[in-house]
Amino acid sequence: MKESTPKSSWEILKLRQLIKNFIEKVLRSFLLQCLVIFLFPLGGLESNAKDADSSRVSDPQLPHCLTNDYQIVWRDEFSGDVLNSDNWTMPSIKVRDAASLNSDGTIVVESGLLHLKTLWRNEKVHASYIQTRGRHEWKHGYFECRLKFQKHQGHHGAFWVQTPSFRSFVDQPEKSGTEMDIIEWFGSGRRHGWAGMNIYYWGTTDKGVPGSVRSPSIPDFTKMGGPEDGNPDSPMEDLSEDFHVYGLLWTKQECTFFCDGVQIMRDVKAISKIPQYIVLSLLCSHWERPRLDVTKLPDEMQIDYVRVYQKL
Repeated sequence: MKESTPKSSWEILKLRQLIKNFIEKVLRSFLLQCLVIFLFPLGGLESNAKDADSSRVSDPQLPHCLTNDYQIVWRDEFSGDVLNSDNWTMPSIKVRDAASLNSDGTIVVESGLLHLKTLWRNEKVHASYIQTRGRHEWKHGYFECRLKFQKHQGHHGAFWVQTPSFRSFVDQPEKSGTEMDIIEWFGSGRRHGWAGMNIYYWGTTDKGVPGSVRSPSIPDFTKMGGPEDGNPDSPMEDLSEDFHVYGLLWTKQECTFFCDGVQIMRDVKAISKIPQYIVLSLLCSHWERPRLDVTKLPDEMQIDYVRVYQKL
């Protein structure tokens, strides 16, 4: 008995130490799991909060011309590095007026902007044109684009809404649709034809035959920096120097055109009542081609975003 006592005591001490080590190991593991379980939801909440904050920051403020029953239904912020083919298509034609259309390098998405370019290559002018036709069309709503126009004359940038059935009916714009030129810009330094803001429809021309007819509403371009009629010394703003927001509010009764939130034109005569699509373009027409100094190319129009709002 005396000889076995020390051995038993040593075994007991060793067993106690093993039990202690085991308990400490279990406790560490348990505490670690508790810590992970506690922190993980916080991380998720933080991530969700960041996502929510980001969403709130990126959500556009409702334009002042709209009532609270409007909401955004479509948008392209050009945040990627290629044009979104779910939003945009290109016409099948390869030449339009005085330029080849949509050749390599004329349409570029980078740094959060869409760049529509006019190039001079192989002794030819190369222009650009994209549309939502075949992807998205809308009947009525508010159409808005923030953009900065090209610098030089000889080609013109435009943000417009077009009908797929322009020539279908004569003098019935509500059925055939209309071409709504929300804004056109013909280059810096032009006093006559400073910019364009129009509605065209297929109607009876002055010659008594069917053709493209402009609705008679006249834009007040002086509200957005345009020259005063009859005053050759009036100042002119250059729309190629900065970004501006251009908008069209198209309802059942009227079309109202805006620049930077200011009403520029209102039309009640030629109101389309069919779905139509958006066009962004930088084109070179035959009449303006002589003005284009190709040594100053490339030139470009930059688009920050395009958005569409409709009533709930």
